[in-house]
Amino acid sequence: MRLNPIGFPKLPDAWYWLEEIAEKHFSSCCTYSLVVEQVKKNPKVYTPTGRLRLLIKTCLIRKCLHMPVEMLVRTPLMSTDYYDRNSILGDNILGEIFLSVLLQSSKLNFKLNLRNCSFLDESWQLPECVALELVPCKSLGRALIVNLDKNSVAAEDDKVEIGDILDEINGNAITSNTRGQLRKFMKKTVGQPVCLYVIKHRNKKTYELYAPIVHLIKSSGIEGLKKILKRFNSEIQDENEKTEIIKSENKSLNAGFSVKYCGSIYIGTKGDVKQIERAILQVLKLEEIKLVPVKFECLELGIRVTQDSNDMVICKQSYMEISSCGRTGNIPNYFAFISGDTNCNLATKFDAYVFYHQNENEVQTILQSLGQGFQRTHFAV
Repeated sequence: MRLNPIGFPKLPDAWYWLEEIAEKHFSSCCTYSLVVEQVKKNPKVYTPTGRLRLLIKTCLIRKCLHMPVEMLVRTPLMSTDYYDRNSILGDNILGEIFLSVLLQSSKLNFKLNLRNCSFLDESWQLPECVALELVPCKSLGRALIVNLDKNSVAAEDDKVEIGDILDEINGNAITSNTRGQLRKFMKKTVGQPVCLYVIKHRNKKTYELYAPIVHLIKSSGIEGLKKILKRFNSEIQDENEKTEIIKSENKSLNAGFSVKYCGSIYIGTKGDVKQIERAILQVLKLEEIKLVPVKFECLELGIRVTQDSNDMVICKQSYMEISSCGRTGNIPNYFAFISGDTNCNLATKFDAYVFYHQNENEVQTILQSLGQGFQRTHFAV
């Protein structure tokens, strides 16, 4: 931003020049001018930052965000009233590049919720909101909901929860300026359904609290509201414990399965699943059957089997080389996979590798992992 002779910014926030340019250089019926007036009249935002954010959102919907920038960039010397020459908008070339990006945005359709703007003064991050229509009642609540009748319609299915913000009632924004006017709003629509627009204090999916509302809860001094924060911390702790369990399970999966390697056998020119049972039985009939402790790893692109004692690789195949895998119903603790001498759809020679695991469920998990890897790599190719 340019500085005045005293050394302060000439215009401290972009909102000011965007507002000024609408008043000086656009007609009152122009789309951009109408958007600026709409933002200025919105009672939910009152700081330059909040109005700037709401202006950007509204302009994206109305496809006019490029208009003030185009006026600034293509009117000689106008940009120097607001920006230095070494800034993007102060530089002719960079300004044109930025304008071209905004012109592209005018070709897109944005679906943004302009009602959800009460916290734009504080953050770009937006909370979850719900629009409700309730039967009328005589008792009025507060903007920060501190209590709910358990048998009320609002409390059903957690439509409204303690800690939520009452943002609108019957289309009227609830702000510090409307204090004492709630009864007036209600009298206008007496006997009609009550329409509420509520800002939720937490995300329903992640249960994450909305930071600006947390600040309101802490500063309210109401102990009942502070219980929400304690409950949230407890839920987060439980969620972290579940996450740790899942991580440990994934870690064990990534570390490989501890199984016994029984041996391998050449099965000929066919590698389909019908050969699995025959291959397992042939290996088990061998006089010198092996039972070598190994680690069976299902990797991103293939499998690797290493000996426990010295990490020596016994076999390593890509999923593209594996033609089939499975086990038999009679001896479900034994399983095998068949791989070719090249990609399975081109291979002419196939070998079967047989393994043993004492846990049948683990065998099923291994086979599912093999199947998923096979599908994943074939889809990628």
